[in-house]
Amino acid sequence: MPDTNSVVFAYPILLEPDEDGRLVATSVDFTELATDGADVGEALANASDALDLVIRERLRQGEPVPDPSPRRRPGYVACPEHVTAYRVALSRWALSRGRGAQKELAQLLNKGETHVRRLLSPEGGASMKSLVGALAAIGFRAEPTLALTLHGRVLGAAGTPRPHQVPIVSNRQKPAA
Repeated sequence: MPDTNSVVFAYPILLEPDEDGRLVATSVDFTELATDGADVGEALANASDALDLVIRERLRQGEPVPDPSPRRRPGYVACPEHVTAYRVALSRWALSRGRGAQKELAQLLNKGETHVRRLLSPEGGASMKSLVGALAAIGFRAEPTLALTLHGRVLGAAGTPRPHQVPIVSNRQKPAA
């Protein structure tokens, strides 16, 4: 169970039918996100794909990525890829540390700065293991879990990474007093 220092990367999604009977998916957290689907499952899968693209583009542009708004009940959520969520957490840490953060992380990991740049790049070739290790090195923990949606049912086919598998990042350090 995540603690109060956790970010659950499950963003509320609004689904509304359009004039053609398709479901349009939008997000209050990302006004640039808009997609649709023939049914709830397709609309949410498309929303998860769009969300991942929007977050990666914000990281590329150096723009902030908000924490998810509180979920409306009943309601739906979309989640980015775990790799993307973990890069958000690493990028936030690097931004909070300021100049020299990449060098500091490279020293913590006993790796070169090129490795750290790959970890932070939205299109970098870093592995999941490397990202989880980097989070651990700065005092965070990756906690993937499942998100329950409307009526407690998990949406998405078994074995598919989205929309139901949710990346969570928790700060293992005590908050400053």
